[in-house]
Amino acid sequence: MSESVSTAGGGASNRRRRLATTVATVLTVLTGLAACATPVTPRSGHEMPSGMADMPGMADMSMANAPTEPAVADAEPGGTGLFATAGGYSLAAGMTAPDTVTFRINGSDGKAVTRYQPYESRLVVLYVIRSDLSGYRLLDPAMREDGTWAARLPALSAGSYRAFVTFAAPDSSQGTPLRHTLSRPFTVEGQAEDAPLPSAATTTTVDGFAVGWTGQPRAGVSSPVGVSIARGGKKVDNVDRFLDGYAHLTAFRVGDLALTRAFSTGKDSAGLLTANAMFPGSGTWRLFAQFQVDGQQHTAAFTVVVPAGR
Repeated sequence: MSESVSTAGGGASNRRRRLATTVATVLTVLTGLAACATPVTPRSGHEMPSGMADMPGMADMSMANAPTEPAVADAEPGGTGLFATAGGYSLAAGMTAPDTVTFRINGSDGKAVTRYQPYESRLVVLYVIRSDLSGYRLLDPAMREDGTWAARLPALSAGSYRAFVTFAAPDSSQGTPLRHTLSRPFTVEGQAEDAPLPSAATTTTVDGFAVGWTGQPRAGVSSPVGVSIARGGKKVDNVDRFLDGYAHLTAFRVGDLALTRAFSTGKDSAGLLTANAMFPGSGTWRLFAQFQVDGQQHTAAFTVVVPAGR
């Protein structure tokens, strides 16, 4: 069953109705579950997104003293993240405000998970991507004690999307936290026009920075990649740490929107921001490289063609 979100009409009242309808439809398409509206005192240990402290039950959260996380292992090495249920976990959602998405990650017993292993300075990472690989968003949800997560939802243009959540949960059988990725598609209806995919390139410009990437990725093989950043013809040395690394690299494949992450390994003596990446399959991918300079976040995007592994 599908629902419609109209993007036609003008005026402030129409825009407000459009935003509320968009969010409600997104959440309905994601899960079809009832809204989770009961305020609950939040669990400390996660940084609140801007403006979230005003939500009922969402104040007084901080990641400032988050524990140093151990290494985590992929629950499904080479996975694509294209399932709503995997590894004994499932993704469900509801809403508490017109511009706020809420969701729960349920365990095999059907109950919301409330215990996570911190990694990358967060407990859960939420991504949204449009089917034409535009409109990439990295959102920072916050958790209440009952296991409900909430994040501000930006205004979305008409089109097809997929929302991903990535998290690490302790696994008692192995003694190692396992990293899981779940997702669901959704549609914002209206007059949608796909943006053309830029040609493959190793350099781009964003916010006055010249950003380049290096690497020779092959499907199914872990390989090193790197990101260089310059401004005014000079290498930028003062890159801030961002999500426990210097570059947050996320890629989505053309067609099915399969997701892969490249995990930061730091930076080398020449200032190259380094990471290890494993693309689960061949094809054309859109790689988003996020970095932070002087407290400001920036996102550079590259089209990458990944050949089949040997």
